[in-house]
Amino acid sequence: MNDHDDQYDLLDDLINAEPACDSTMAVLFTGPDVETDEERWAREATAKAICQTRCPARAACLSYALAFDPEAGVWAGYTAEELREVRPFLSLPHYRSNEVA
Repeated sequence: MNDHDDQYDLLDDLINAEPACDSTMAVLFTGPDVETDEERWAREATAKAICQTRCPARAACLSYALAFDPEAGVWAGYTAEELREVRPFLSLPHYRSNEVA
């Protein structure tokens, strides 16, 4: 199995876990083009709450996000910045992608 197959497996795992979010909620998890810090903090808190309280795909989402190192968005209840802070302490494959939740 190659890296490309691994990437598809991670995405399949995420989709099959039936996440609480979907494409209609993208702005909540990625944000609009322009927002104040206060608006971003409130939006991220709402997105994190969805992940942390009712998402059956949280583990799969975290694996996917840690592998792809997203530049933005909320993933598995963590911001992309928070994920970057913990990533160095984990031993995981790393793929670069501009995809966001």
